[in-house]
Amino acid sequence: MILVGMISSQSFAASGHLYISQWKGFDTTEPDIDCLLWAEYCRTLYEGWKQPQQIAVDDKRNIYVVDTGNSRIQKFTSDGEFLSSWGTNGFENGELQSPVGIAIYENNVYVVDEMQNTIQKFDNDGNFILKWGGFGSENGQFIEPQGITINSSGVVYVADSKNHRIQTFTSDGEFLSSFGKSGFGDGNLKNPVDVAVYGDFIYVSDPGNYKIEKYTSDGIFLKSFDYNFAGANVRPGGLIADPDGNIYFVDAVKYRVVKMNSDGKTITTWGNIGVGNGKFLEPKDLVLDNLGYLYVLDSSLGLIQKFETPIVAQIEEALAAEQFRKLQELAYTDATAAAAAEAAAEATAAAEAEAAAEAAAAAEAAAIPDTTKPIISSPADLVIEATGSLTSVELGEAIAMDENG
Repeated sequence: MILVGMISSQSFAASGHLYISQWKGFDTTEPDIDCLLWAEYCRTLYEGWKQPQQIAVDDKRNIYVVDTGNSRIQKFTSDGEFLSSWGTNGFENGELQSPVGIAIYENNVYVVDEMQNTIQKFDNDGNFILKWGGFGSENGQFIEPQGITINSSGVVYVADSKNHRIQTFTSDGEFLSSFGKSGFGDGNLKNPVDVAVYGDFIYVSDPGNYKIEKYTSDGIFLKSFDYNFAGANVRPGGLIADPDGNIYFVDAVKYRVVKMNSDGKTITTWGNIGVGNGKFLEPKDLVLDNLGYLYVLDSSLGLIQKFETPIVAQIEEALAAEQFRKLQELAYTDATAAAAAEAAAEATAAAEAEAAAEAAAAAEAAAIPDTTKPIISSPADLVIEATGSLTSVELGEAIAMDENG
């Protein structure tokens, strides 16, 4: 795996979104001018990925690519270093026929297969966990499903394209609800391909109607963004919501990326047809990592371009402020702990000194000799009779005392 584009101080797109790098499969040959006219030629000429359709990113900023033409999933670092690959062609559990959509939730990978009409759940090493779906129009069935996204509560949203609806499930595949119907007016869908969720709102990419529709979390239609939106007709593909509630989506008609706010007002656009930094031939999908870097998948060229968004600066400022706060807390804690330790040491020393003084005083008092002659008091009725020069006398209850008692 080779990075074919590196960061440049002169790589700013007109939108202010900085081009960082790009990478593709194992082929290192640059596309020639024919790719500008013949997308299928590019697909067969460059063998790294074949018709990649969607990408996803996990909490560690690893990028997962749905390599549709090779019936597999490939995993890369955020700088394009190859990590792993899984998937073989087939219809059995864990096998892929025509994978198109992908999403990550709690270290599990959810893959949409439009030919199997199923959703398969894997762990992040590619080990099969479960599968649900099947061909049909009943609840929980699909006809050529496409995009998939999962909100923070684990609700799975699937663009059931040929049924012209969005279906929702638990993270274990239990059906919850659906909304949308075939048609061209507000609240109707024509082959939806992707879904984005922000807070209580759902955004649906509907290229069949050249529009994006906004719904409540209950599937109630709110608004359409269509026709001359973003200055021209749009044919939206993959879309995502950023932490500020803005929506990024790829526009295949104008070979560009569009950023709009939650009410559909265009904030910026960038890109045009071509081969090179910030140019696209068939932009298909995009994802945003948790540091604010945007990755755009170009299906015809079989490559990913990485851009810096304004969110990167916001996150860096927030991280710097948090780091400064923690350093202040650490300094305060260290000073407080040092003062407490010093006070405790002083108290201990004082207590030990006091105890030593008391012990010394006690020892000194015990060592003073008693040189005062005692006065012996004998019982009043004591009578002594000597029978020789040396007579021993027993005084009985006599008392000997001096002035100290």
